[in-house]
Amino acid sequence: MSLEVLQIKNMQQYLDKLIDKTRAGKKITLPLWAKIWPSCLILGYTLTRFSFSEGCSILEVGAGGAVNSLVLAKLGHEVTVSDIEPFALLFSRINALKNGVADKMTLHRADFTSDTFEEKYDYIIGCEVLYEEASFEPLLVFLSRQLSNSPSAEIVLAMDQKRQGRKFFDLANEQFAMMKSAAKYKDRETGEENVVNLFRMKRKQA
Repeated sequence: MSLEVLQIKNMQQYLDKLIDKTRAGKKITLPLWAKIWPSCLILGYTLTRFSFSEGCSILEVGAGGAVNSLVLAKLGHEVTVSDIEPFALLFSRINALKNGVADKMTLHRADFTSDTFEEKYDYIIGCEVLYEEASFEPLLVFLSRQLSNSPSAEIVLAMDQKRQGRKFFDLANEQFAMMKSAAKYKDRETGEENVVNLFRMKRKQA
C-alpha cells in the first residue's frame, strides 16, 4: 500500500522556534503528533492483515497524522479519527484528501482523558498513546466506555518496547483479556535493532 503523508519539512527548525517560546516564558507542547513513529508503520502493516467484522465501526485515538486511519480507509473501512491537537486534525484532513479517502474518515477533536463519544466502537486503535502516566487511568476509562459490548470488539495498541506502560496494563488486566506480540525492526539511520510491542485487548466475559 502506498500513501502520501504530509509532514513538517524542517522539524529541527520548527522545534527551535518552540524552544524560543519557552525562553520567553510561554508554555509549549512538543509536536509528537507530527512524527510518524516506527510503531505506527508496524501497526499499519498489522491492520492490513487483520480480520475485521463486516460493517464494523472503528475509532483511532491520538491519531496524529492519521496514518493508520488512512490504511483502514484504503481497505474500505469507515473510521473516526480523534486527536486533541488541532494541527494534527488539519494534517489528517489533508492526508485524507491527498489519498482520496476523505469520505471514509470522520475527524473529531477529542481529549481521551475527559471527553466522551455518543457512539461505541467495535474496534479502537492507538499508537504511542501511553507516554504520560497521568493519562493511563483516564485513557482506560475512555477505552472501556467507548468499546462496544460485542464479543468480537477489540482494542489494538502499538508502542515502542522502551515505553512499558506497565501501570496501564496492570489496571487493564482487571477488565480485559490481553495478548501481546513483538515485532522487530532495524533503524535505517543507526542500524540499531528495536522492538515494537502490539497489544490486543478484549473485554473479559462474565
